[in-house]
Amino acid sequence: MRDEFTALLLGQVGRHEGRDPDGTWNNRQRYSTETPGLEWSDGQPWCATFEAWAAHRTGMDALWPMTASCLTAVAWWRNHNRWTDYPVLGGPFYLGPDGGSHTGVVVAYDADTIQTVEGNALPLHAGVLTPTGYRRMGDLRVGDPVVDPEGRPSQVTGVHPKGVRPVHRITLQDGSVAEACEEHLWQIGIDGRARPRVVTTLELAALVSRPGSRVRVPLLEPVEYQQTGEPLPIDPYLLGLLIGDGGTGSGGPHFTSTDPDVLAGLRSTLPDGHRLVPHIADGRAAEGTWRIVGTEGRGGNQVIEELRALGLTGITAPHGFLPARYRRAGVKDRLALLQGLMDTGGTIDDRGRIAFTSASERLARDVQELVRSLGGRAAVNAGRNVRSTSPRQSNRTPAEDAHRVRNVDMPHFNPFRTPRKAERFVPRNAAWARRVVSVAYVRDEEVQCIAVSAPSRLFVTDDFIPTHNTNDTGSTEGDGVYLKSRPRRGPGSPYGYGVPAFPEGTVSADPALGGIPAARTSAQATTPSSGAPRWPGRYLKVQSPMLHGDDVLMWQRRMAARGWSISADGWYGPASAQVCRAFQQRHGLGADGIVGPATWNAAWS
Repeated sequence: MRDEFTALLLGQVGRHEGRDPDGTWNNRQRYSTETPGLEWSDGQPWCATFEAWAAHRTGMDALWPMTASCLTAVAWWRNHNRWTDYPVLGGPFYLGPDGGSHTGVVVAYDADTIQTVEGNALPLHAGVLTPTGYRRMGDLRVGDPVVDPEGRPSQVTGVHPKGVRPVHRITLQDGSVAEACEEHLWQIGIDGRARPRVVTTLELAALVSRPGSRVRVPLLEPVEYQQTGEPLPIDPYLLGLLIGDGGTGSGGPHFTSTDPDVLAGLRSTLPDGHRLVPHIADGRAAEGTWRIVGTEGRGGNQVIEELRALGLTGITAPHGFLPARYRRAGVKDRLALLQGLMDTGGTIDDRGRIAFTSASERLARDVQELVRSLGGRAAVNAGRNVRSTSPRQSNRTPAEDAHRVRNVDMPHFNPFRTPRKAERFVPRNAAWARRVVSVAYVRDEEVQCIAVSAPSRLFVTDDFIPTHNTNDTGSTEGDGVYLKSRPRRGPGSPYGYGVPAFPEGTVSADPALGGIPAARTSAQATTPSSGAPRWPGRYLKVQSPMLHGDDVLMWQRRMAARGWSISADGWYGPASAQVCRAFQQRHGLGADGIVGPATWNAAWS
């Protein structure tokens, strides 16, 4: 039944939907009218209908969600306990938030990609910055507002599907990454040339490959996000100070600093009725450690209540983050937040070089986003086995990884408020602009271009990279049935997969179903085993770029099932390595934080 089903879908490749008299593609196709109960969906997006049509034609009405809605289909698979994070041969995948944007059927897969057959156009994963944050390129419509790199109002004036095209990854010197098809346009500047020019991705690749060439993208003005008018619950400078050098616990918010200017700034931002008092430990005041106290009685500490509402209470240093509401605040508030963070966790040396260090990778990435949204640039790297204990602290903490936001350049603002740091700040001129270091092909994929109303014809894509709009006037390929190749992880990867109850059995990479990550066909499937699943063949360790994959996810889930506190997200970072070392120590293994064959097998013993 599975082979008959996929053969039917593959036999439709090359078919297209209809056109209106003016030539516009109109979502009219045969699949709605030939599927009982879905006749009404003719003229609507039809990716889910296409699958339901094939299921009906092969007698699988009871084995497949007979719906035109991706969200309804996802709920159907979940309600039937047939949902997985791994590809399934002959099974559907779903894209977008909660899987509601697009679907297709997996016809083959390996460790890194899925081969699919899909009906209708699929939304694109590339991010486009709007006044409310990033949105997927494929979700944009004519009239939607977008961010103009020069700070002017702008909106989408045209949406142009381009069919399946080669996609390239554009990488900048600070680690920023965007993806675009080979015909996409970029406005660039070249050192030694006065005027900018517009080139395609392929032309950009040729320029970057020339020895000594220095190609740069345009400057970005501070992003103006849309605001609700409601004040932030905690002063952003105060929040930055608390996240940068404070904490919360059973004793309430506390803060560590001996800098009189920082302490004065903290006191000036406390809510009315709140004050800073010395922290008492063992009957005496702890030097440089302070507590924030509010009015007497239950609920009298407004700071702790607001921190709790923001999800920041009880957060340890390796898990710090910036709430989304603050990352999307107005320019003045984002700058105050950054200054609070930099006045505590930031440094600036005699040459004006700026850095921010945190035990939390997520916080470091959030600070990087903050800098970029204010028109600056920043890179992030990780230092291994860093000991960050204060010299005044008697109990020395173990060494741990530290995530460093470095090469920070701020052409528009001083990121410091405390005088001893702010006085060292040296504004950079246009020479700081981010340089393109590589342009490399990654895969073939359905792509789309947009036109915008900004006079510069620029908008902002992933990692706050300014890019040029299309010079195309429309699509000649239209929506139809295509064969695709998609990544199993990372940008553009599926939200999840359905598991059809094929009579001949299930072939999947899901270890719970006896699969292996690189399985392609039923001949490579294995039966479930009561012992440890086969070691995936690569050592799981902290590295750059960070390891990601089904093998990492499998190990993390196993550790979580055994009671370890670990996030099962498929990324092997410092937090996973810390759990690995603790597990290895408990079981008498070499505590190197690397999941090799012995550690892997021990996880299931």
